[in-house]
Amino acid sequence: MTAAWTDEARAVEGRPDAQEEAVALYTMHAAKGLEWPIVVPINTMTGIKAPDSAVTDRDSDTFYCPVFGVKPAGYEAVLDAEKAELDRERIRLWYVAATRARELLVLPRLDAAQSKSAWISLVDLSLAELPALDLSHLPEGMGAAAAQAVNAQTRDGFAAEAAAILDKRQRLVWLAPSRDESHAGPVLTPEAVEIWAAGSDGQPGDEGPAPSVQGGRERGLILHKLLEEVLTGETDPGKAALADRARALILEIGKPVMDDPAQGLNPGELAGCVVRTLNLPEIAELRPSLVPELTVYAAVDVEGIEQATVGIADATSFDSDGKPAVVIDWKSDVQPTAATIEHYRAQVRAYLDMTGTERGLIVMVTSGQTIEVQASA
Repeated sequence: MTAAWTDEARAVEGRPDAQEEAVALYTMHAAKGLEWPIVVPINTMTGIKAPDSAVTDRDSDTFYCPVFGVKPAGYEAVLDAEKAELDRERIRLWYVAATRARELLVLPRLDAAQSKSAWISLVDLSLAELPALDLSHLPEGMGAAAAQAVNAQTRDGFAAEAAAILDKRQRLVWLAPSRDESHAGPVLTPEAVEIWAAGSDGQPGDEGPAPSVQGGRERGLILHKLLEEVLTGETDPGKAALADRARALILEIGKPVMDDPAQGLNPGELAGCVVRTLNLPEIAELRPSLVPELTVYAAVDVEGIEQATVGIADATSFDSDGKPAVVIDWKSDVQPTAATIEHYRAQVRAYLDMTGTERGLIVMVTSGQTIEVQASA
């Protein structure tokens, strides 16, 4: 409030919420344009504030101010003009106050002598000739006040109610396997590494050299996009059409098209990955029933906490009854570690548990390896 007063902040004066049977306090200035059934001007016997010693000539905008008691030439005339203007303004305010009542205007009529500098002395209201306010028709007493509700709540009662509310609270935890791509932080792929071949145990193998390919997040996004568009029929599965689409996607994300896959994104290498992946025996068998980018939800109660899981399976195969049969997760890693593969297994297993599917496939699109994943026991 002090800061608002110091900064001369303007605010609308308080108005009652109820329009009837309510008392509103307004200054004469704020009452302009408003009206009420009954209006009672108060504090009208108070004195009028004298103008400041420093005044401004309203006609010439000249500032006059006494200095150490010495008044400048013309000061008295300007001061008298200012007093007269303030008197006229106050009379206009009295007109506002006296015309706000629709039904009854109540003016105070006191026995004390009126000061010439009082507000009520500014205009001749003929108070002596006005009839006194007749209140005989009103009841003498104010009437009994309505009984107030008693708060009988005790500390123990409050604690019991708070505990009951706490017991009814539902706690919800959201899990999103699709966004969890790392067992210990982001899975970062070296800029130039060798493609690994499948080992007999479903883990990376080290036998024999392979062409160099640069991995990365952008490469994975484009491969996922190409596989999705082939499964939806948006893009022709031929290698030439895939290469053209890969080139357009590379340019769309603002990356350069490279001739050497080891140096960056190469349309031919990306198209070859997609063609090779779709021709894998396991994928070719499931392809007629594959649905890409399937959003799945599940909710379970874990120790009183509702655990909701939401994710997007890269591709899902459905059986003849319309039930999910196989969940597929495309992975674009160039040389994943054994720990990363295990993390991917857990991720796919989460989708199997959500959909009630028994079988899952991790498809390493770079190497062409497929890894079987079984649902939780």
